[in-house]
Amino acid sequence: MTDSATIPRVGRSRRAAIIAAAQRLSISCGYSGFTVEDLASAVGVSRRTLFNHVSSKEEAVLGVLPVLTADQAETLRSGGPTGDLFEDLLVTTLQCLRSDEGDFEDWQQLHHVIERNPELVVRVKTHVDELAEEIVTHLSTRDGVDPTRARMALTLVAGIVQRSVEEIITDPTSGPLQQRIQTNLTLAREILTARG
Repeated sequence: MTDSATIPRVGRSRRAAIIAAAQRLSISCGYSGFTVEDLASAVGVSRRTLFNHVSSKEEAVLGVLPVLTADQAETLRSGGPTGDLFEDLLVTTLQCLRSDEGDFEDWQQLHHVIERNPELVVRVKTHVDELAEEIVTHLSTRDGVDPTRARMALTLVAGIVQRSVEEIITDPTSGPLQQRIQTNLTLAREILTARG
């Protein structure tokens, strides 16, 4: 799950083109309805070049899934980036989601791919579960943070992020992901601190 490689700008644009083509093919033909060769042809690259940017057809289709870099993992283990467990998870989650790079169209496209190819739901869930366990493992090395506390903090952050992603998928005018997350975080804090 940890991605330590830095992809040069040209590589990112080629990778983005591969992901976009794979998702278009998944929507029009179904996930099992096209081959890696079909994908390479759609992008105008060789099979070898394709595999320089993605490791598999699945990665090409689901390429926007979050990843934790080695640097992010080390920062979490060492008590950063802010020193506050919840804030650290939120900052790291935004980084993993690359919320400053993409926009709602990426999330909408992935949503359409999964709607058209329900067999991918299991793959996405497995990826997210593995990422969550990796994050919990890193957080649990911090003083005062056991796996139970780490999982609860992650559950709270994940709920806010999930709601925010759902909002930008259903209503693109609701703003960029980072803005939606901050708005929903403010609302969650109000609810948690309200006296009833």
